Amino acid sequence: RSVADVKYAQGYSSITRVDGLRLVKVTSEVDSKRANAEEVLNDMVEGGFLPELRQRMPGFSYSFEGPQKDSRDAFSGLAIGFPIALFGIYIIIATMFRSYIQPVIVMFTVPFGLIGAMLGHLALGYDVTMMSVFGMVALAGVVVNDAIVLIECVNSNIAEGQPFFEAISRAGARRFRAVMLTTITTVGGLMPLILEQDLQAQFLVPMAITIAAGVAFATLLTLLFIPCMLGVLNDFRRLAHYASHRTWVSPEDVEPARLRNVDEELEQATRSPQPVAIGK
Repeated sequence: RSVADVKYAQGYSSITRVDGLRLVKVTSEVDSKRANAEEVLNDMVEGGFLPELRQRMPGFSYSFEGPQKDSRDAFSGLAIGFPIALFGIYIIIATMFRSYIQPVIVMFTVPFGLIGAMLGHLALGYDVTMMSVFGMVALAGVVVNDAIVLIECVNSNIAEGQPFFEAISRAGARRFRAVMLTTITTVGGLMPLILEQDLQAQFLVPMAITIAAGVAFATLLTLLFIPCMLGVLNDFRRLAHYASHRTWVSPEDVEPARLRNVDEELEQATRSPQPVAIGK
């Protein structure tokens, strides 16, 4: 009686049953300023109210339906679809870079984006909803773009004969504007939706926050973290070369990208017709 006014009145004329058991639906609206639905449900279960009610009333059982069921169904589908999407991204990047290791470095930006999405929800005071999770799936395909642009420029510089660390330095300076413009346009395009106060658009705000905050946070770490990861990877390659050949080589000599132009020249030479001398 501390949370509701109880009165007796005539009930519904129909009784709903599921598997022969009478069904009673209990719904409520949560004050988002004081708690969220997940906290309330966890308190009802872990606090002992529902388990105690089941002990007091034999034959009583409960289940969470409605939005909770929709969330469970969505998460079960994402548990299968999200790894498949990540694997597809890896295959595409590996085909582009002609490497099985550099795509792993690119995939490191995905957790950065997810961390940024969580920080964005925390900063703006929004709860993580099902639309936020959908936004995280979309974010995984967006945050890798900056890393692809940066690493591709590094590989091009190495193929042109530049020293390894100079290639990284020049790639960061050359692609800085492109990376920042991509982030600014993405965040700026989503900002009107994030600031929208219309009730019909409120359910889309968490998805917009996820993408905008994730891209912004991942961009900053991409410009700092990806060059460091490339340097670490180069050290492991040099160490592997020393273990097999017992000689130290320069950093750029163990990079597969150094052979990119050579492979293209050989391929072009094999395709072009060769002159044949015919004598009498």
